[in-house]
Amino acid sequence: MKDFENLEKLDQHHIFDSVDDQPNHLRLNFADSMTDDVIPSWGEGLENIVIAGMGGSALAGDMAKNWLGSRLALPLEIVRGYDVPEYVGPTTLFVASSFSGNTEETLSALEQAEKRSARIIIMTAGGRLLEIARSKKYLTLELPQVSQPRLSPFAGLKALVCVFSDLGWIGEMDVRRELLDTANWLDVEKSQLSLDNLQEDNVALALARHLHGQVGLVYAGPALRSAAYKWKIDINENAKQLAFCNVYPELNHNEYQGWIFPEKKHLAVVQLQSSLDHARVQKRFTVTQDTLKEHGFEPIVVHAKGQTHIQQLLWMIILGDYVSSYLGILNGIDPTPVDLVERFKQQLG
Repeated sequence: MKDFENLEKLDQHHIFDSVDDQPNHLRLNFADSMTDDVIPSWGEGLENIVIAGMGGSALAGDMAKNWLGSRLALPLEIVRGYDVPEYVGPTTLFVASSFSGNTEETLSALEQAEKRSARIIIMTAGGRLLEIARSKKYLTLELPQVSQPRLSPFAGLKALVCVFSDLGWIGEMDVRRELLDTANWLDVEKSQLSLDNLQEDNVALALARHLHGQVGLVYAGPALRSAAYKWKIDINENAKQLAFCNVYPELNHNEYQGWIFPEKKHLAVVQLQSSLDHARVQKRFTVTQDTLKEHGFEPIVVHAKGQTHIQQLLWMIILGDYVSSYLGILNGIDPTPVDLVERFKQQLG
């Protein structure tokens, strides 16, 4: 296809190979990287979970919370910043998550959690966090080496939910079996989205063309909440385009009114729909879609594939990975680097 004649020249970091490989991350065994055996007694006395991470490094925790929901025995909070909540203490399982291992916000949160005697787990691929984990013999979930943190959340999800399962916090749910089944299923499904299929029936490619030159607004219900946020991150970082996301039913109580006088007309709305969402959420999709049409906008509706929640969630996430990577190529750039973000870190000092 003409759009992708320069693919090899542009995709110098081979992002499509990394996206293709993500189902394999669900097959990883993290036992070898742990300093202790995770058994239910290891978690005795713990009353809450706090995961500290930024950007792509927070995604795994967000996905785990989205998937497990009320089945998780302890409350889980994700901290995206320098400070931990006041309740963090000896009854807290604290997970410091930074792919690079050098994220300053996460290192700050870890230092606070240590001072409050929280039980520590480190999830990283290297850097300062891995040094700390090894020197202090913290339980360590060592992530595989990939080019960017946003390409590692499947591995992080596998690591986290296995820990929660081994601690007895997810009841009888066999998360390892579910993730392995999902990996096998995704290996089949991704062939319709990958570079192996650059035909008109490639949904990811069609969506990329629709979003090209547009500000993307990604809407989802609770079942696909973390997928919508992943799409936002992917479009920002892979395509270098602005994108925003919101979740039903909350968006109908505020953002909905903003469609009376949208500031710009080059907006593209993508609705990520799950058959598993509440019936009233399903109706909200329909009513919102009709309203947007009245104001001159034609939302693109994407129905999640899959029979289970985790299948739908991860299929929608990997779809967004492909969409945003194609969009980067359409924009004439290498999807992988995040030069503005890296320069910003240097400017902070």
